[in-house]
Amino acid sequence: MYRFVFSCISTLALYFGLFPIGPANVILASATKQFAPASSIGVSAKEIGSARNIVTRWQTSWGSFDRDYLATRDIEIEIHNLSQLPARIAIDFYFVGRPQRLPTPRKLFSKHSFIVNVAASDQKRLSLRSDVLRSREVYYAALGENYTSGYEIEGWILFVRLPGQPHPFDKVSSNKAMLEHLDWFPNALQEFENVTHRHPNYASEIEPEPAPVPEAEPSEMEPSTPVIVVQPTPETIATAAPVNIPAASAPTQTSLPTIFITVTKPTKITIGRRDEIIPPGTKVQLVARASDTVQVRYKGESTFVKISSTDLK
Repeated sequence: MYRFVFSCISTLALYFGLFPIGPANVILASATKQFAPASSIGVSAKEIGSARNIVTRWQTSWGSFDRDYLATRDIEIEIHNLSQLPARIAIDFYFVGRPQRLPTPRKLFSKHSFIVNVAASDQKRLSLRSDVLRSREVYYAALGENYTSGYEIEGWILFVRLPGQPHPFDKVSSNKAMLEHLDWFPNALQEFENVTHRHPNYASEIEPEPAPVPEAEPSEMEPSTPVIVVQPTPETIATAAPVNIPAASAPTQTSLPTIFITVTKPTKITIGRRDEIIPPGTKVQLVARASDTVQVRYKGESTFVKISSTDLK
């Protein structure tokens, strides 16, 4: 009688999973990956450099001229994770422009969106550069008329989100007034996305959960058959293709060969608030190239010169 009762209890216990059946037949659900809460993440940003140059199309001795103004900004972002958990955040960074000599309407002319991962109780710094912003001014001295077109850089604004979430939990700006009055931003963002065809895809920012481990099949080997485990060699590890790479990652810089070009004419440039003349024969580092101008690095500063003033073909 006692054997019969114990057999029934054992059968029920196995059926309802009260007793372990063996490691091969038990699947433990993997815990969802935990990230630091937004309240433990601090983000700051500051301007670390700028370049502005004036390219004269033509000018007269009586004061008329036609000029292009080219400008860029360099920004450094610093992220602090005060949590004991790793942090994963999304950053949307916008450079803001405005018409020459006018306060409005503001316009978004450059956007950088990326995902940043920060280790627990750690911090991370990264830098980015705006696109080249070009404006033009034409002045006719005899008529006393001045015409301007294009935009100049007013500043920048940064939004911090959790990946997959459209609403930011923090924001930083170069201009406190710009940050306090954001009624202009929705229309400017809509215009920017329509022109550039860059509409956000929040779903792609979410890191996929690992696939569940399939239940092990019963082994068909005889109990006496040894199981041989082949360890990968160092060469195999080095050449293995990476897996589980997130869809979006923080921007990385690729090392490119340094290219130098030679200035062939005396060239006047403006760096910060000072004017300098690059003498002919000076070698400068090439940074970027446009249709009729090039961005170069001279004395550690970024500036713009005409292609016709260099040996670049």
